[in-house]
Amino acid sequence: METDISVKVLTTEDAWSSSEVQKAQLEDPAIRPILERKLNSEDRPSWQEIAPESPAKKRYWALWDSLHLKDGVLYRKWESDDGSSCRWQLILQKSRIQEVLLETHDSTSGSHFGVMKTLSKTRERFYWDRLSADVEKWCRECHACGAQKGPKTRTKGRLQRYNVGAPFERMALVILGPLSVTTKGNRYVLVLMDYFTKWPEAIPIPDQEASTVAEELVRAWISRYGVPMILHSDQGTNFNSVLFTELCILLGILKTRTTALHPESDGMVERFNRTILNHISLFVSKNQTDWDTHLP
Repeated sequence: METDISVKVLTTEDAWSSSEVQKAQLEDPAIRPILERKLNSEDRPSWQEIAPESPAKKRYWALWDSLHLKDGVLYRKWESDDGSSCRWQLILQKSRIQEVLLETHDSTSGSHFGVMKTLSKTRERFYWDRLSADVEKWCRECHACGAQKGPKTRTKGRLQRYNVGAPFERMALVILGPLSVTTKGNRYVLVLMDYFTKWPEAIPIPDQEASTVAEELVRAWISRYGVPMILHSDQGTNFNSVLFTELCILLGILKTRTTALHPESDGMVERFNRTILNHISLFVSKNQTDWDTHLP
């Protein structure tokens, strides 16, 4: 039975068989001589043999000891310096590079993240000559990223450290919106985040009434992680209502707020909010009624 090459970043329908990958590798002029030599012999070509070849072939030749065959397919075996982890990277032919980068950067799982995250995600399964340069070029020329993020000209304010000693000791709470009303009736996003672990929760809600926020706070956070010691929010009236104040008193939660007109004082949450909005804007449908299905 022919073995399938299972690739995490690709859908099941796009899985490649060993014979397909080997055929594609043999069609790549930079990979073919190395693969043929591995298939027929374990002897490394001499420098005299490889000297007239292209720079790409020479770079693969330099990796000879870390290149191995699995089901007739060429892989690079990567190991950490301390030997604690090992990764098998498929040597990818040029004809498949665009397909892989579409998955690791442009897809829902890729989320149009920056160069370093896309590079890390790609290296989990693949290797090819000049991989880093190709990923950087792909991210830099991505139209969706350029249109959404724009130039980084924001003025940075002075930051002060708030020391947190344990998980779920202090948590942040903020509401994003209003957004377009979804088919499920949701118009806002309730964002909850722990200051120690940076663990976030993003919950779609229909309104920002104090009763709705309090109900979701208990259901989505307190019932799962316990009662926080400190709850930090912005100046929203829903967070300062009688109902919300009574809830904090009942549970023994200390309620704090950001400085008026200075939401940037809670930079951790504001950064995550930008990530959520960017993620939604890249994958929402044209009528913008399904954004609540794309929340991470």
